[in-house]
Amino acid sequence: MNDAIPHTLRRLLFRRDFGGYTGGHGKVYDYFRHAAAHPAWHPTVYMDPSSTWGDNPWHDVGPQAFSAAFAPQHADALFLGGMDWLAYPQDAGRPVINLVQHVRHGDPAHPLSDFLQRRAIRICVSQPVADAILATGRVNGPVRVINAALNLPSIPESVTRCGIFIDAIKQPELGRHIALGLAGLGDVTLSDTRLPRIDYARALARAEIAILLPHATEGFYLPALEAMASGCAVVVPDCIGNRAYLVPGLNALAPALAPDAIVAAVRRLVEEPGLRARIADAGGCTASGFGLAAERTAFHALLDSLDTIWGHA
Repeated sequence: MNDAIPHTLRRLLFRRDFGGYTGGHGKVYDYFRHAAAHPAWHPTVYMDPSSTWGDNPWHDVGPQAFSAAFAPQHADALFLGGMDWLAYPQDAGRPVINLVQHVRHGDPAHPLSDFLQRRAIRICVSQPVADAILATGRVNGPVRVINAALNLPSIPESVTRCGIFIDAIKQPELGRHIALGLAGLGDVTLSDTRLPRIDYARALARAEIAILLPHATEGFYLPALEAMASGCAVVVPDCIGNRAYLVPGLNALAPALAPDAIVAAVRRLVEEPGLRARIADAGGCTASGFGLAAERTAFHALLDSLDTIWGHA
């Protein structure tokens, strides 16, 4: 660990194996920044040597933020997510905060489910995630729900809003079918490969209608909420985790995850401008309730009570 850290601060150790930007990495980074804003804690991250740096959000943090080795025994607490548990086979006797970002952690057939037996204080990014892991009966330690918060890059320039944007990063074949079905409805932009964050934010800022294509199950699915925050009328199928914010027919249209149903929903928004405006306005109101400040406040409260919570874990 970095010896330059003031001795009055407690050390929270993160670990990342970064192979390219994902929403999961972005949310761990948000928690890193939350910890850095706490007056009693100093977060450091061990970045696996195989990690890439082109779109790595940790590229702009100072040298005191990095740990030369993953040494849990020198930390006051650990922050683990996903498969980070593999690097922590032996219990070092330190409190562990485990960020759980998907309902698949509750699937007994998934490798992530095995980690539920490891002692930890678990933060779930939505109530559906908490429900999924608690239903297993295998969770070792307390579970807290802190809904995932938005952290879209700001777009300094004004843009003209028009057309339809399809986020098909997770469903490229489905996205291509939908784009074909929307031929003749104006400007349709299909994104079936991951865009740099700023380009993705610009694409949402330009679109009148945004189609977001999740996997059948997700832990939260931030892209749809990001589209709401950007002022789009949103079309997104139910994916369990997005029930934390999705109100079908009010702040989004939620057709089945099938091309014909999604195309029909988009056509309805194109043909009914009043509905399109109401969906976009309601989505913006929904998104306003998922700011980073609330997420930070909830996490700081957990850090303030960490020893007590761990003692009862």
